[in-house]
Amino acid sequence: MITIDKNTNINDSACKAAIDPVWVKVAATDSPEAAKAVADFVCSGEHDEETIQRAIDLCAANGRNLYLFNGIYSIDAFREWKDGGPRAALRLPSRRHFMIQGQDFFQAGSGMMPSGMNGVTLYLRRAAWETAGEGVPSVLRGTWTEKGIQNGSGLLLENISVFLCDAEHPVRCVDLRRTDSVDIRNMRLRGMGDRCMAGDSFPYVKFGPLPMPNIDAIGITMTSGSNCPLSRFDNIHVTGFGQGFQAGGEHVICCDCLASFNLYGWTFGNYEYECGFNHPIVLVNCGDEQSVHLPLFAHCGDDGGAIHGMQSVTMVGFNFERVKDMVIGGETGDSMRETMPGTWRGHIEYTFQPAWHATNSVCHPIWEPDGSGSGFETHNLAHKRVGTTAERLSYFPFLGQQFFDTDLGKFLVCTDPVQRLWVDALGRPADATESD
Repeated sequence: MITIDKNTNINDSACKAAIDPVWVKVAATDSPEAAKAVADFVCSGEHDEETIQRAIDLCAANGRNLYLFNGIYSIDAFREWKDGGPRAALRLPSRRHFMIQGQDFFQAGSGMMPSGMNGVTLYLRRAAWETAGEGVPSVLRGTWTEKGIQNGSGLLLENISVFLCDAEHPVRCVDLRRTDSVDIRNMRLRGMGDRCMAGDSFPYVKFGPLPMPNIDAIGITMTSGSNCPLSRFDNIHVTGFGQGFQAGGEHVICCDCLASFNLYGWTFGNYEYECGFNHPIVLVNCGDEQSVHLPLFAHCGDDGGAIHGMQSVTMVGFNFERVKDMVIGGETGDSMRETMPGTWRGHIEYTFQPAWHATNSVCHPIWEPDGSGSGFETHNLAHKRVGTTAERLSYFPFLGQQFFDTDLGKFLVCTDPVQRLWVDALGRPADATESD
């Protein structure tokens, strides 16, 4: 084990000799004693970001990757890295693929609190806000480069949770704008970490009396453009932020990713990017629960936004759950909207649960009535495709939705969801007859 203080030389021969051929191992102050005995670095519980960064630097110097034993790692400061990027607590190596592996995955919602026995938690404490500076700092980011595409660092991140003491300040937990091959698995991000650390495993149903999150308190910001080969996110739960997932990039695949109790659970293209936002973003079995606003679709296109429009988002089996009394502040906000209506494309199939212990709604609109969503094929999975006139009229339809009306004996297409207007294949109103 290496004893770390501010004078430790990471190039010291004893330090080099201690490392595993693959991993540099770090233990927290509350990690099990057996872990501490084999760790290369042991954190003290104060400014653990300094110890972790020394381990990262050692990885960079010797071609190794980072392994974190179960425990709580206290993050007490952001620093200026003088590489052109925002202040950050931890900075990853540049121009290489880097792996950060946590020992176990903390199963949020299981009743277990973060500790050295049930996962790896990076815990941003209140002292860090004093060092945040201007702009939006990051808990974890890559070394800043001209662009993320092809000169950023690749990243495999697994079994790591990040908790903030609060979400009242601008901050990004994970900033991927200078990474170029991203694979993140098994992560829990919490914007109201103090409540969790105090023993309240799921405090977000009590958001009413708590401070509102800052809109720039962000769980994950995705890449700055094209990805090589792809950008993948699996089993991630983001709770209590201004924006849970700032989604963007190309070749993005999200599986089993859930946002809950945020201002916005999902925003798409709602950050500065450097290259292409053209190729598909695909979400499979993902969800957005109890967010004030439904997803926002901002900028998409190529050349850092100079060429705008036509990027696609596909949501397969997406779940919305929004109950007025459960969202932050007790009032629901916007439905899904585009900042430039009609510019995005895609396919969205979803269910919408409007209340506790309720069936999925067939009559709840999810798009703002300003032209937003006009480029999408939207399908409420609770809607039948064949049924009676009464069933059809009970639905809130979507532009282009098709329905075979068994009472009228013909296929119909919705041409105006707000006015509930349906026409037949010849463009006649739904109830028109042959004589008409």
